[in-house]
Amino acid sequence: MRIILHLDADAFFASVEQGCNPQLAGKPVVVGGLPNQRGCVHSASYEARRKGVTVGMPLRQAAELCPEAFFVKGDYRHYRAVGLVIEDILHGFSPDVEIASLDDAYIYLTNVRDHFRSPIAAAAAIQQCVLERVNVTVSIGIASSKLIARIASGLNKPAGITRVPHGMEREFLAELPVQMLRGIGRKTEQIFHELGITTIGQITTLPKSTVIQLLGNAVGGTIWQYAHGCDSRPVKSRGTARQISRETSFEDDTDDKKLIHGTLRYLSERIADKLRKEEWTARNVHIKVYYADGRSARKSKTLQRRISDGKALAEHVNQIYTGFPRRRIRVKLVGITVTDIEYCDRQRSIFDKVERNEELNRSIDDVRRRFGFTTLAAGCTLILHNYYRMEKHGYILHTPSLSQ
Repeated sequence: MRIILHLDADAFFASVEQGCNPQLAGKPVVVGGLPNQRGCVHSASYEARRKGVTVGMPLRQAAELCPEAFFVKGDYRHYRAVGLVIEDILHGFSPDVEIASLDDAYIYLTNVRDHFRSPIAAAAAIQQCVLERVNVTVSIGIASSKLIARIASGLNKPAGITRVPHGMEREFLAELPVQMLRGIGRKTEQIFHELGITTIGQITTLPKSTVIQLLGNAVGGTIWQYAHGCDSRPVKSRGTARQISRETSFEDDTDDKKLIHGTLRYLSERIADKLRKEEWTARNVHIKVYYADGRSARKSKTLQRRISDGKALAEHVNQIYTGFPRRRIRVKLVGITVTDIEYCDRQRSIFDKVERNEELNRSIDDVRRRFGFTTLAAGCTLILHNYYRMEKHGYILHTPSLSQ
């Protein structure tokens, strides 16, 4: 029987702000921007959530619901530093740790189970270590699969520990709403609701062939398996990120093409910088645009070759963006996501020539590492000088916690 823990930091961005500033402890905190700014809530402390503040809510609405809250823009570098400390703590409990994002991770305890009195004792020890080191609470789910452990970690927040015994997976899932199952988004949820299916247990009453017919062979078959509590995915201790995203909303809705393209180029450079730092490459590029009238548009592209070059990524982003339907509506937000991420091919032959752009990127990275990210920048991004404050590490965009 496998023993897998899923750790989920509680209201991570807001908790980090509270943990590092004693004046914010026990008070409502909203991360994402100032109350009079455009934008949405990225994280809210539990004190703010009790007043009705939720993630994704417009900042102005959050201020109306909780006027006494402390609003902060947030700093990704700060959260990343805390995330690295948590990662270091987890590696002290098991060599097999999969970091899923800044605030959640899987820990494989099967091979080291004899080192702990019980999985619950191990979870409690992890909670205590994280609290002592970074003053952040975490919730932990314990199960025999990643699927069940992840769901369990979200059921007893904050600072909860939930264990699902082996053999009880299907019973555990039965009464939970369908949207809690991995792989079910809004469209899939709607399909099930139209059939009168609202719980995960109800999915198991359908024949597998029916679910496949509704959702397609790959997706339908996987969701049917998950609904039965079956998940054999391993904990990948050195896995790459599933995706890298950078996005920002504009201070004011804009139809300035130069500003939009300059922002997309800057976000592309930030993603490429992250890819090269981690020695990763990406194959798929996704663009999203939110408009002032509340509508949104999304497009994606699969590249012929993997890239980690900012200029090349920006060219693909520009091609995708120019393919969006032309609308006479101002733009509120733009975002870029890359997926299908893998490590760079390190098995080069000694006779291969290093491509010119790779040498250039090494030089760019070296200069930025020594003198700051904004030391070297594409000409089209200079327009950002007119809208944002520039610091050594980059522009302070309207949503810095997501754009850095």
